[in-house]
Amino acid sequence: MRKRLQNYLYKMQIAGYHNPAYWRLVEKSTTGKFNLTARVKRLRAVTVLLCVLGLGLPCCCLARTVALANWCLQPWERQIQRYWLKKAQRTLARHSGLIKIGITGSYGKTSVKNILAAMLSTKYKVVASPASFNTPMGFARTVNQNLQPDTQVLIMEMGARHVGEIREMCELVKPDHGIVTSIGECHLATFGSLANIVCTKGELFACLPPDGIAVTDGDNPWCRKLAHPHLVLVKAAEQPTYQTALLGEHQQKNIQLAAALARRLGITSAMIKRVALNLQPTPHRLARMVAPNGIIILDDSYNANPASATAALKVLSSYQSRKVVQTPGFVEQGLHTTAAHLQLCRQIKNVADAVIVVGKLNREDFVRGLSGWHGEVVYVSDREAAKVYYPRLLKSGDVLLILNDIPEQY
Repeated sequence: MRKRLQNYLYKMQIAGYHNPAYWRLVEKSTTGKFNLTARVKRLRAVTVLLCVLGLGLPCCCLARTVALANWCLQPWERQIQRYWLKKAQRTLARHSGLIKIGITGSYGKTSVKNILAAMLSTKYKVVASPASFNTPMGFARTVNQNLQPDTQVLIMEMGARHVGEIREMCELVKPDHGIVTSIGECHLATFGSLANIVCTKGELFACLPPDGIAVTDGDNPWCRKLAHPHLVLVKAAEQPTYQTALLGEHQQKNIQLAAALARRLGITSAMIKRVALNLQPTPHRLARMVAPNGIIILDDSYNANPASATAALKVLSSYQSRKVVQTPGFVEQGLHTTAAHLQLCRQIKNVADAVIVVGKLNREDFVRGLSGWHGEVVYVSDREAAKVYYPRLLKSGDVLLILNDIPEQY
């Protein structure tokens, strides 16, 4: 029973404690383990209590008992979230001189956030949201745990999957300045259309004060539709090229976006160049490493959209040795799913020597898109199964691109 309970708790956790999403996972095989947070501890305790009281059936209906416990806890969890959000807002209110910066975009948010934090840290005491904390509760955790009395700049990454969610984040953060890194076809399954994505990303600039600075990609036609009194359109042809260890041409634009705001906040061009030269890759975002057996790994597992895949494959094409791509494909592409995968397959066929397709979610698209290709194609059930093929497909000096890593809830 203990292992079964742990498995159901894990499924509830990766479902975001949303019962309908949890039920879609109940019969699905999963291999991960839950993160023992305070919330999952409460859920476990209430599940056990229901079983002890006879209101849950630990043998045949344990999955239902977990769902029932989660339903019972919802009012209490909302109160807990409200408490932490209010506490974070009170903490922010005490920092009267704090410079608050919001960063959103279809892709590039985390990289630009980290680059900007490195630049501003040369002059200010900076706190940036860790990892990919880009939700209201990520905001609460960042402020409550990391903000100090001497903090001068707060940088918050802002994610969204529905219209209005960036506005909700802005109501909490009240940013002074903002960066929209990009606009593209991400989360189309929840947004419904590219027009809704443009509207949502534009919520950041709409919430900035009139004297705030709004920076975006001037080479992106959708970003050019955004408006603000102090709009800064960053066009690659008008910006310097920075020496950096970061891989991919797209990183130049990420640096340029961060630099555009950093300069307006008092960071010199010379210091920006120095920071760019010493930047380290954000983990799992086209980070290069060499395995003990000499195989070169390009880890792009935290990027999962067509634009980032194009950038990663362009980097892969620069290598002369044997090249292997491992990918499960994309999620949340809505009606564009098949077209996105067919495009990905065309790119892979032009660059790689072999591909490992992980999982069954997008397998039909890959079978169609890779048909007739001279390269080797391997279909596996999961990431662990993929590793079995590494010795056969790769040797020292070869390159493995890990392209996207779909979470188990999909």
